Amino acid sequence: MKVSIVTWEYHPVMVGGLAVHCKGLSEALVRAGNEVDVITVGYDLPEYEEINGVNVYRVKPISHNNFLTWAMFMASSLEKKIGSLGVENYDVIHCHDWMTSFVGSNIKHTTKKPYVQSIHSTERGRCGGINSEDSRAINDAEWWGSYEANQLIAVSHSIKDELCFGFNTPWEKVNVIYNGVNPWEFDINGDDNEKYNFRRNLGVNDNENMILYVGRLVYQKGVEHLIRGFQKFLIGHPNSKLVIAGEGHMQGHLEHLAWVLGCGDRVIFLGFKNGNFLKKLYKYADACVIPSVYEPFGIVALESMAAGTPVVASDVGGLSEIINHEYNGVKVYPRDADSIAWGLDRVISDWGFKEWIVKNAKHDAYTKYSWDAIANQTIQVYKRAIEMMKQ
Repeated sequence: MKVSIVTWEYHPVMVGGLAVHCKGLSEALVRAGNEVDVITVGYDLPEYEEINGVNVYRVKPISHNNFLTWAMFMASSLEKKIGSLGVENYDVIHCHDWMTSFVGSNIKHTTKKPYVQSIHSTERGRCGGINSEDSRAINDAEWWGSYEANQLIAVSHSIKDELCFGFNTPWEKVNVIYNGVNPWEFDINGDDNEKYNFRRNLGVNDNENMILYVGRLVYQKGVEHLIRGFQKFLIGHPNSKLVIAGEGHMQGHLEHLAWVLGCGDRVIFLGFKNGNFLKKLYKYADACVIPSVYEPFGIVALESMAAGTPVVASDVGGLSEIINHEYNGVKVYPRDADSIAWGLDRVISDWGFKEWIVKNAKHDAYTKYSWDAIANQTIQVYKRAIEMMKQ
């Protein structure tokens, strides 16, 4: 099967979890014997390169300060690229997020090619509601994609509920396929000497607990609730540091909040990190916290589970489906600093419990969430979309 995967971000361009998802899925599809062309954006990257068997084609849309306007320019460029490659050569067009839904819809109607749309989140969930004219337009575009696609893929049952109840999407049209992880990439080796040298370079002393957050610094990720919870956690565990790996428009506010709460000297902002550095962050942290107020899935949870670091996560969205409380992680109440402090204390204070959930989490990462398993499920959705177009 020849597949066109259409996405606005793809490694090494990484804004959020979408790039990780598309890379993992594309490479697993290739390992399963399929041919995959990724059509994406890359202003300062080669127009074409092969990466781990995946053909990556990049476009350079007209730039614009308004994201919605830029997305329209981008969709036009992506569709033109697919046309130049020979749209008739593809068995299915698989689009990711609302920005590419215009591409899938247009190709479906002009060439009768099957169109599959993956929904990774919704505008209403990301923003806590529809708060502007641009936000309304994005919400409508998400509805349009869910209507036009032959088949939909939601990354969690939580997102399926949003689609079916929010957009009145037929239940049978939405396939739930979780995100995945290549667990061996994060299950790295390292001795105590390397661990403490790495942590010292971050500013974490040998006698201190290292609490880790990985993700964007935006409203939906709930980082301000983590900082408030960490301040309470420090009362019982004063020898601790919170390491924040990510960037976003809320960083200034979060840095100010940490100082106002009296723990600014205990919070370390690293900026965006990926690659081997990120894997070491996971490996050498004592706990990884995911304090989201809205989380369609949560790839960070899988990466931490694979690395052998205990997960403390908000009981929301896809995280509720990944984390089995006190079996492979600890669930806490969203927007609740006291609950976050309790969850951290639960994994830091009880070594036996920590080892128990780490063992179970790593087993789940290897057996339930491999990209190869996710690719096989996705191929079945492609086959259903192809059959629908034949009817």
